[in-house]
Order: sequence, then C-alpha cells, then structure tokens
Amino acid sequence: MAVCVLACGMAGCAWLEPGAYQEGQALMDQGQTMAGLAKLEEAVQQEPRRPQYRITLATRRATAIQQLLSRGQAALYEGRLSEAEEAFRTLLLIEPEHVMARQGQAAILQERRQRVLLAEVDALLKKGSATDLPQAQDKLRTVLSENPQHKLALTLKARLQDELAKQPRPGQRLAAIYQKPITLEFRDAPLKSVFDVIAKVSGLNFFFDREIRPDLKATILARNTSIEDAIRLLLVTNQLEQKVLGDNAILIYPNTPAKLKDYQALTVRSFYLANADVKAVSNSIKTLLKTKDMVIDERLGIIMLRDTPEVIRMAERIVALQDLRDPEVMLEVEVMEVKRSRLLELGIQWPSQLGLAPLKSGGGSVTLADLNNLSGSTIQATLGSTLINARKEDQNGNILANPRIRVRNKEKAKVLIGDRVPVITTTSTSTGFVSESVNYVDVGIKLDVEPNIYLDDEVAIKVNLEVSSLVREVLSKSGSLSYQIGTRGANTVLRLKDGETQVLAGLISDEERSTANKVPLLGEMPILGRLFGSQKDDTQRTEILLSITPRVVRSLSRPELMQAEFESGTETSIGADPLLLRTLEAPPAVGASGAAAGSAGSAAAPGAATAMPAGLVSGSVPSTGVTPAAPLGLPAPTAPAAAATANPQAPGAVPGAVSLSWQAPAQVKAGEQFTAVLRIQSSAALTGLPALIAFDPQLLQVASVQEGDFLKQAGAQTQFSQRVDAAQGKVFVAGVRQNPQGPVAGTNGVGSVLSVTFKALKPPPAGSAARIQLLSLSPEPPVTAPLKLPLEHSVRIAP
Repeated sequence: MAVCVLACGMAGCAWLEPGAYQEGQALMDQGQTMAGLAKLEEAVQQEPRRPQYRITLATRRATAIQQLLSRGQAALYEGRLSEAEEAFRTLLLIEPEHVMARQGQAAILQERRQRVLLAEVDALLKKGSATDLPQAQDKLRTVLSENPQHKLALTLKARLQDELAKQPRPGQRLAAIYQKPITLEFRDAPLKSVFDVIAKVSGLNFFFDREIRPDLKATILARNTSIEDAIRLLLVTNQLEQKVLGDNAILIYPNTPAKLKDYQALTVRSFYLANADVKAVSNSIKTLLKTKDMVIDERLGIIMLRDTPEVIRMAERIVALQDLRDPEVMLEVEVMEVKRSRLLELGIQWPSQLGLAPLKSGGGSVTLADLNNLSGSTIQATLGSTLINARKEDQNGNILANPRIRVRNKEKAKVLIGDRVPVITTTSTSTGFVSESVNYVDVGIKLDVEPNIYLDDEVAIKVNLEVSSLVREVLSKSGSLSYQIGTRGANTVLRLKDGETQVLAGLISDEERSTANKVPLLGEMPILGRLFGSQKDDTQRTEILLSITPRVVRSLSRPELMQAEFESGTETSIGADPLLLRTLEAPPAVGASGAAAGSAGSAAAPGAATAMPAGLVSGSVPSTGVTPAAPLGLPAPTAPAAAATANPQAPGAVPGAVSLSWQAPAQVKAGEQFTAVLRIQSSAALTGLPALIAFDPQLLQVASVQEGDFLKQAGAQTQFSQRVDAAQGKVFVAGVRQNPQGPVAGTNGVGSVLSVTFKALKPPPAGSAARIQLLSLSPEPPVTAPLKLPLEHSVRIAP
C-alpha cells in the first residue's frame, strides 16, 4: 500500500508540474511577466531535475529583463518618467540587484529635480532683472554640469545668453543691496570710517582682519555710484580683498599671499570630456588660467581642477569651447570607367611562305648523292593555309562604383573595389631547399580620402584615386608566375561647399593599332589589292571619371561672441570682475522730511570731505544726526531704516503687496508625475506662510510635498509641516522662520513657497481638466493688501 500511495503521489506531482510550466508560459505570452515567472519558478522547484524548466526560466527571465530595461530607457529618453519608473520598478522586482535599473531610477530622480530647477530658471528669465539672471545662471549650471546635452537646458541657456547680452556687462553680480546708489566724498579719510558710512547707509556689516593697518586712508569722490563699485574701488586701490559672508556681511582682509591662502575658498571641480583631447584642454587651462592644482586621467577623459570659484568658472567656459563634437562629412563618390573598343579585320590572308624538303624512300638521312636524283616526285612541298578574314567587333563597357563614405574630420578613409591577386615567389638555397611565399597585390579601384571640414560648411578633401587592371600573365624561366598590371591614378586636393559636386576626368588611354598582311606588289594595287592581302584595325579608348560630393553631417560652427570673448580678470586676480565705477540714477525724495534729510546730507558731504569730525573717526555717528555722504535724494538713514535695507523691496512693488502664482505644466499624460510650484512675490517681510491647497482626488494623487526657498533666504532655519488628506483632496502646509540671521525676522522678495508632486491618475471627462486651487494663505505678519483667492491652475490629462 505504501508503494501504491507513493506512486500515486508521484503521478499527481507529474500531473501538476506540466500544468504550472504551461501556465507560466501562457502568462508570459500574455504579457503578465511577474505571474508567469512565478509559475515557472514553481515548476522548477517542484521538479528541479528537469533541465528544460530551468533553461526556460532563465531564458524567459533574461528576455523579460531586457524588454523592461529597453522600455524604461526609451521612456526615460522621451521624457515619459512615470512609464520609465514603472518599468525599472518591475525590473527590480525580478532582479533586485540589477545595476542598470538602479541607475535608471537615479536618472529619473535627477531628471525630476532638473525639471524643477529648469522651471525656476524659466521663471527667473521671464523676470529678466539684473538680480534674477545670476540665480538663473547658477541653477542652469547645475543642470548642465550633470547633463550637458539636456535639450531644455540648452534652450534656456540660449535665452539666458540673450538676456545677459542686454545687460551692461556680463558676469555674476552681487545681491540687490549692493546695487543701491551712494555718494561718497572723502579726502584722506581713515578707510574704516569710509566703510562705517557705507555700513550705515546700506545696512551692510563689515568685518576687518586684524592685520589691516589702522592708518590706511582713502580718497574717493563719487556721486550716485553703486555700493558694489565703490567697495571694489576702495579695496583694489588699498591692496585689500573681500569675502562675502552672507547677504549683508563682508570680510575685509589684506591682499597678500598668506591671507589669500587663509581666506580664499578653493573649489574642486571634475570635467568629464566627451570629445576633446584631455592633454590639449589641460594645457589650455594651465596656460590661460595659471591653475594651482590639476590632475588628468587620460583613460576616463577627466580633468580634476582645484582652484578658486572664479577660476573654475573660467575653466568651464574654456572647456565648453573645446569639448565639441568632431565634425563629420558624408562623401558621395562615383567612379566610372568607360571603355570602348573597335576591331575591323578584312581581306584574304595568302600563304606567306613555301617550304621544300627532299624525300628518301625507306626513311633515313638524305646524302649528297641523293641530291643528284631529285625530281618533282622526290621533293616535299609545304604551303601555308589561305584565310579569308571578314570580322568586325564593337564593344562598350562601363564599370561603375558608387560608395558612400562617412568620415570624421581629418581622418583617412579607404575604399577598395577589386581583387587581391596572389603573387608567388620561390626561393631556393645552395643546399637544395626550396620555399615559396605568397604576396597579394591589390588590383581594382582604390580610393583614399581625407576631409578637412572648415567653417561655413566648406570641406577640403585630399583624394588619391588609383585604377589598376591585369594586363597579362608573365611566366619566368623557372616557372614562377607573375602579372603585368596597368595602373592609372590621380592625386589632388579639393575644397568644396556642402553639396557641391566636382568631377575629375581626363584619365584617358587611347590606342590605335593597324596590322596589314599583303602579297608583295599585288597587295599594293589600289582596289584589287584587297584580294591579295588582309588588314586589321584595332582601336581602344578607356576613360576614368571620378565624381565626389561632400554632405556635411555635423558641421563646425563659430561660437557666439558671448562665448568666445569674456572678461578674464587681471594678471593677479584671474576671473575677477572688471573694476568699474558706474553712475546710477538717484531715486526721488520721499516726502518733505526725505527732501530735508537729503539736503542735509548733501550739505554735510563737503564738510566730511575736508575735516572729519572726531566722532566719525572713531566709527560713531556725529551727535548732529547727519550722516556724511548720504545718497542724494534719500533721507539720512537711522538704525531701523538701515536695517530694513537688508531685505529690499522688489522694484516697483507696492508696500505690503503679496502676489502669488502657480508654476506647473498645462498638460500631462495619464500615469505621469508632474510638479506644481507655488511662487510668491512679496514686498513685505514675512515670517510664516500657512496655506491650504485643494485638488481633485479622482484625477490627481499627491506623491510628495516639498518646502520652497522663500522662507530660507538669508540662511534662516525654518520649520515646515505638511499633511495630505487624500480622500478629501486637501493639502495643509505651514512654514515658519526660526532663528533668522540679520537685523529683521522676516524676508521678502521672490521665491517658491512649496512644490507639490502629483501623479495624474486618469483623463477627466471631455471638455474638463484637473484643477489645483490655493484656497487660503495667511501670511505672518498679516499684509495690508488683500490676496486674490482662490488661486487656480488647470492641468489637462491626456490618455
């Protein structure tokens, strides 16, 4: 009974296992990858000794992994991030340690982060102010350093260059506070006193190194210039250097090698070169920038540079100018050999000789005695045959080769259309040893080209054409076989435009041969001579034609002036901004008190220039309350007013006004994720921003909620909390500044409050769209101007 039970059990297993195997195959064919692989693994576990199951499981698993990887990579390349994420996630379920899938997920996260940065860059470019462009440039640098071929980033880069070209000078600017106008009129005044006046007017905080001499004096006469230019002029003329510590703090130290090593921050940057030669680019950087530390890796094409941020920026521009793809050209070549031959042979070829020989009966040799008995019957006569020739041949032959060659700039390409003919060489030694060696000779059409692509889509081409053919075989006395080869060639250099065709012709071989076989005298007769002779006329004409047309595939273009020419600083300060002193337009007076204070400041300025009060020398404000060299048209700043300048209002903003806007795509696909950014522009200093956001839970799903950068300005620490009610479609967020730096607790200007990443679930009914609404926003402290709420943004979801 036990044996029977065991047999029945084995029979049951045998019946179940083929079912699991076949079911797994069917599921895989239907596209249910995970379920099918699970069934195949079940079949292998039930019958581990069947190699067919293991082979099928391994093959199906490898095929599924490759299909998912290809699908994910294609979706990532086309920008369908949700589809790519789903493919990589499924792949990792099959193979948890698959490296390419993990790299794909990292690329998706990087692409989403880059999209957020590029959206911020686009918003900054739309504003186009002098303070927004440097921020856009920094964000764009981050994206291009990670992906130099990002299409949207390159488009925004072109827009940024256009905006920078409209500015008075290119390069990075300081914050808006440094662009305020100021008037300074000092003669032989202590340098620290001058900085005290600038600090009181602008709200800046200056810190001085202890090695700065206290007896340093400065003379400056400048009206309505920017604070940035005035500070740089004072520093350069007194051999000092600055280090920006924050939005309103600057460290002043002597410009000496020792102090530069102590205070000057160094940055390490790695440049991954895709096209240029590492040594050539590194030599350019060393020659132009006098870099401190540089390491190159020729195997990976990496240049690692350690220097100041200004030098790093210069190196980036040099690398961008040199690390370009090599231009390529497609050469359309036509080689044609036209051969024409004519042969005419006409006439009667009579015998040209008569042979006589004595005969002897019985064989043997003929003796002199036998010659006495010669007669007609004992002499043998031999006469050649008579031929009637009437032949005419006419042949036309064309040998055509039409190759297309894609060649990189300054690289050689070779084309051989023909045969490699063997030539056997026999070598024998004195000992009787004989050896043979075989060499091959190329016979046919050989074409060598070397293009040199210039600007404006012009191509210079070195052309070497050789056409050879076997004429006849030559047999040596020892029996070795060799060949007589006829060759025609041309070697020239052409310079053609893109698409221009040039024909090389004139390699002509023209042969005319005439052979006559006539009976003397009779064959010379005018007409009847044809009956007594035969004539052969042979004419052969061969011509080689070469047609070549370049098609530029990837051209070499001139860089724009903004890229090819830029400021490089001075010999001692590479990458530093040029020393300028610009005159700014003075802002209008505010009220009667402002006008009075402006006149007082103007009157005090000459006195400060001639004899500084004792109180001002010590760094304090005179008891009169008048600040020397105050900006024209502005009231004399008090302590609160000077502190308020640390967060200047946006130009043209209404005091206490807050404007909000959504930044999100107008259309997405179902299953794709997108980010909606709530941006704010405030002229009032804010410390907190609680908000309530509504969305359609049937169409959208919240993936994540991130804090924006508005409350983090000036290096402040913030407390951010968020809660998502997916059922009701609500997002509750609250952000508060904690322990802010600077003289005020709040912050103003332009920035992002938060960013919400949604996933589009399904398309809405026809004619409608998914809505994202800002229902409430309660700025702290409250603003005077009313907010326009609800703020709505519509997103169309495509199938």
